[in-house]
Amino acid sequence: MIDSLRSAELTIEQAGLVRRVTLNRPERRNALSRSLVGSLRQVFAALPDHDEARVVVIAGEGPVFCAGGDIREFAASAEDGNARSDAEGLVDLLATIAVCPLPVVARVHGAAFGGAVGLIAAADIVITADDTKFSLSEARLGMAPAVVGPYVVAAIGARAALAHMLLAAPFDAPEALRIGLVHRVVPAGELDTAVNEAVANLLWCAPGALHRIKRLCRQLVADPAAARDLTVDLLVERLGSDEGQEGLRAFLEKRLPAWEVNGPDVS
Repeated sequence: MIDSLRSAELTIEQAGLVRRVTLNRPERRNALSRSLVGSLRQVFAALPDHDEARVVVIAGEGPVFCAGGDIREFAASAEDGNARSDAEGLVDLLATIAVCPLPVVARVHGAAFGGAVGLIAAADIVITADDTKFSLSEARLGMAPAVVGPYVVAAIGARAALAHMLLAAPFDAPEALRIGLVHRVVPAGELDTAVNEAVANLLWCAPGALHRIKRLCRQLVADPAAARDLTVDLLVERLGSDEGQEGLRAFLEKRLPAWEVNGPDVS
């Protein structure tokens, strides 16, 4: 069963346990307009209230995933008084994606430039076609990758981030894999299959466990010194949880756990 909602700039599909969010501005290479950023934030902010969703896939309509920020709007924002609100809107979007309790899979193809690199850095799992080009191109426009910076540095490390921010040159999918910006590179014709495989693996996992794993990683990055107490507390919590008990019993009894594991085809 697939329920879909299509707007001027965004398409949302619910296929079983998977919510697919597709940037829908192919005529503008899915550039992040003010309204698109706002719509995306609303979608991700509402996800915890949708019990039917366990995985989110973010993708782009047309020949590229996303060309970054909408340059026309950016160029006018200082004059029309929207510069700060636009920057804050993108900050809020990336934060909402990063703290989304559901696993977020980015399906990347064609190109991911500027702000789009921030989008995929905020996602949990990134799968890309082998002919995709990436770039932190802001310096060539007299700008800086400021808002996306924390997510890019967290994803690939400060040294790699600095090099690509300074060079502002396109780099290919193998380089994106080498520095850790993406997790898997496949031929373009196999991209949907690879995304389906990732989704299927996520649906094998207990949803509550996935939520806690995401929270744990954020906490460890924010406060490494707290690792001992955080990790001990989490293991004790999981051992005593209904999911933990069910998962351990299922393993010992050589059966599937009670949570649903058969995911839908999201191609």
